[in-house]
Amino acid sequence: MITLYEYTRQPRYWVAHDEEGYWLVPARNGGWEDRVPFVGHAVNLRLVTDMEGIDLGLPAGEV
Repeated sequence: MITLYEYTRQPRYWVAHDEEGYWLVPARNGGWEDRVPFVGHAVNLRLVTDMEGIDLGLPAGEV
């Protein structure tokens, strides 16, 4: 299962957490393919509850 958190708004990125770790993902269609490992520190990230029609291209059944 993948959990998404809001990270930045301009440019728009989300932090994704899965069994392999944390990823920085562009919040746009197909963004999953352009993810990179998230190396950093962030506090008080908000859970993404509405993907606003964005199809990251995640593996089926992951979110």
